[in-house]
Amino acid sequence: MQQAPRSKRLFFALGLDDYSKQTIENWLSQSVTMTKAPTQSRNWHLTLLFLGETSNEIAAKLITEVQTLSAKSFELRIDDYDFWQHNGLFHLKPSVAPTELIDLAAQLRAIAQQFGIEDQHTSYRPHITLGRGLKHPPKVDAAPAHHLLHVTEFTLYHSTRDEHGLVYHPITHFPLN
Repeated sequence: MQQAPRSKRLFFALGLDDYSKQTIENWLSQSVTMTKAPTQSRNWHLTLLFLGETSNEIAAKLITEVQTLSAKSFELRIDDYDFWQHNGLFHLKPSVAPTELIDLAAQLRAIAQQFGIEDQHTSYRPHITLGRGLKHPPKVDAAPAHHLLHVTEFTLYHSTRDEHGLVYHPITHFPLN
């Protein structure tokens, strides 16, 4: 009998609903040309904090602590795109990140630090990854349609693989006030 893993690769993120995913898929197919296939729509999310490999014990403590977090729901306008040359990452992003989003990410970072988990990034840059490992920026014929997300919860995800590649399984959802 196989033992359950003692740790998991985890991250906190805002999930996207089916309508948002379809809107992004339409824009990609009609207005964007990439040299590689886009990331799978089943995995599209906006990361709040990447935790990395986390023991089950620490994950349980994190969940308990995050459940006490007090953060407000908010609206997030996804209306811009960018390409990071250093890692070949093409993504959607908000042109202006709401204060509530920045505060939520900072609170999660502070909680993670209590358990010895350090954020690998020097600053928080909210984005939805659409392409990875690209050598050149995609050709974009039209800007993305402004899309408004009504953020009422966030999720702790487990990053793993299946026969189709990476897959992100929700572990638990956390409602916002």
